[in-house]
Amino acid sequence: MAEIEAITEVQADPKKSAVQARQYGRRFVLAAGKPMHLGRDEGKMDIAIPEDDQISRFQAILLWEPSKEKLTVQTRPPTPPAYPTPPANQTLVFDDKQKKLVEVPGGKCQVGRGESFWIGQTRFTLHSDGEPEPESPADMTVAPRQEERTRAQLEEIPFANPGAAQRAMEQLPATIRAVTSEQGLFRQMLKVVMDAMPRADATAVVRVPLDNPPTEQRIVLVESNVRPKSSHGANGFMPSKRLSHRAIMERRRSCLHCWSPDQAGQTGVDPTMADTHVHGVTPWAICTPFQDGSRYALYVAGQTAGQWNLLDKPAQDKIVNDLTQYQKIAELLVGMIETTLRVSRLTQQNKVIRRAWPQSLWKFLDDPDELEKMLAPKEKEITTLFCDLRNYSLFASQNASDLLGAQREVSNALSVMSGAITDRDGVVGGFRGDAVLGFWGWPKVQDKQVEMAARAALTIQGRLNSWSQAGRCGVGLTHGTAVAGRLGAHDLAVVDLYGPVVNLTFRLEAMTKAFGVPIIVSQEVAERIAACDPSGREMLTRPLGNVRAKGFPDPLWAHELYSAHTPSIHDWQRAEWSGIVDQFTAGQWAEAYDALTAQFSSDPAAHCLMRVMDKTKRKPPQDWDGSFAPPSPD
Repeated sequence: MAEIEAITEVQADPKKSAVQARQYGRRFVLAAGKPMHLGRDEGKMDIAIPEDDQISRFQAILLWEPSKEKLTVQTRPPTPPAYPTPPANQTLVFDDKQKKLVEVPGGKCQVGRGESFWIGQTRFTLHSDGEPEPESPADMTVAPRQEERTRAQLEEIPFANPGAAQRAMEQLPATIRAVTSEQGLFRQMLKVVMDAMPRADATAVVRVPLDNPPTEQRIVLVESNVRPKSSHGANGFMPSKRLSHRAIMERRRSCLHCWSPDQAGQTGVDPTMADTHVHGVTPWAICTPFQDGSRYALYVAGQTAGQWNLLDKPAQDKIVNDLTQYQKIAELLVGMIETTLRVSRLTQQNKVIRRAWPQSLWKFLDDPDELEKMLAPKEKEITTLFCDLRNYSLFASQNASDLLGAQREVSNALSVMSGAITDRDGVVGGFRGDAVLGFWGWPKVQDKQVEMAARAALTIQGRLNSWSQAGRCGVGLTHGTAVAGRLGAHDLAVVDLYGPVVNLTFRLEAMTKAFGVPIIVSQEVAERIAACDPSGREMLTRPLGNVRAKGFPDPLWAHELYSAHTPSIHDWQRAEWSGIVDQFTAGQWAEAYDALTAQFSSDPAAHCLMRVMDKTKRKPPQDWDGSFAPPSPD
């Protein structure tokens, strides 16, 4: 996995009092082969740098290609109407020969791992998630004072300076409302931390990678906010790995460290760096882990006057007591971040769920009590639709050289099916492999549910015409009583249906292959379609015969549903077709066979009836009752 690190050095602007000198840092995971947009616009950009006013709202397009180990950066061309003008600032790279930054020709360049490019006030560096980070100077010294407290313990400590916590709380509502992403939440919260803790030089959100080896201590600096007056060496702000791992992985509670140049017990320590890091001051840091198992933590660092090993015990205790107040504020803010992230994730989950439900049912997602009542299984008058992509295994085998392309084609087909259902107030009951079940009439009966289901079926047939013509797609449609609601095992319960009407839908869909037609509906559905569209201006049906469905004791009439705009047969043939089907059912096979041959020689449904008659040499069997199991083509 590759990441792009962005370090923004904002300079104070005397003309803009609100613009303070500050260093901002953050990392973004790069998606392989997917163009990612870079700019200031947090709501639209994949990589947002809102603090750098020298970067356009939409500045550049980045493409990470793992096979080449290269990141391509292309300045955005004019793309009206949303962004009608190209960015003013171009991309810069460091020229080794000229020893300075130069503008890349055409606004396009490529960088490898560890290499950088610059736009405005921001340096972007390509990193590998597993590469080692530079050592923090703090980890080259000792921490003679280490305090750790649980969330409950910090809650019991009274605020010595309630004003700091109050300032933080006052900003939280606006901060939370402004959040559009997880990264945006971290950025806003770090600003709150810096305002609430004036003695802090830097604050960050850090995480321990999931693949961190037990023998190593690695952390990733997800987001940082650093005051310009602080000195963090040539490599910038580097949180302590030892402190971060202690808080996140070992203790799982807020930890405070105060460092000293005393290197007793430390082997391999560079004394020069240790002395430089803490000369005349006491560096400190607080690391407060999230309690949601995410391996994230809020890290706050600063320094206080006086060198720790030269201070007496009361002075040391005062420093710790003062910093404990910062620990308390940090724990308070971490709790708020956790809650906001949880709500944000639930909101995103809610959005995903809404895509499977029609808009008329969205209101139930906002009322848990009403939702629980609605999900209780009940008998309902349900209209069911089942659409299946047949021979998927064969399709996958035939496209083995491009499985991703084949998967995309199937995924697009499933999206067409589910979209046609939900767009017409239906509910997607689930995906059965490469098939979709939809239904209408739950949680409440709908006046036009059969009509809506029929329109959805025709939409699917029209949009998947190439699949239908190849005999790889069929739709079944029925109407009847079924149990609807949350069904299944307690830990695997889903919104689903139970009842014979559902099984019949599956059987009718399977018959589309035998009859060679895209959509087959039950008798009741055909009658209701005729009632809602008596003139046949949009939807029409024709009888296919009295069929026997597997698992059903009694035969039933099946009908083809088709669009009046793309009819299966001409209007003037409808009466003739119905008469021939009646002859077939009555056992008048000689007349029926001759009529089908003469008038419907190219009709696949006619071929199905002819196959039935051919099996007994065009003579009905002695036990003929007018019903049959439609045979599939050879």
